[in-house]
Amino acid sequence: MYEDNFDYDDQYQDDEDYGTHYGEFAGSYAQDVEGYSDDVINDAFDGDPDAYWNID
Repeated sequence: MYEDNFDYDDQYQDDEDYGTHYGEFAGSYAQDVEGYSDDVINDAFDGDPDAYWNID
């Protein structure tokens, strides 16, 4: 459904920033060793950096 108040410029900016946020999961293997960003950990691992071990 189309949202009248949705700002597409903000959405594009968010897309450009994806994968550039680090620090929320600092100290975790997934971030410190493997280099996954906070965005990837939140999306791919449901916010649990310990779930990294389950990927191949």
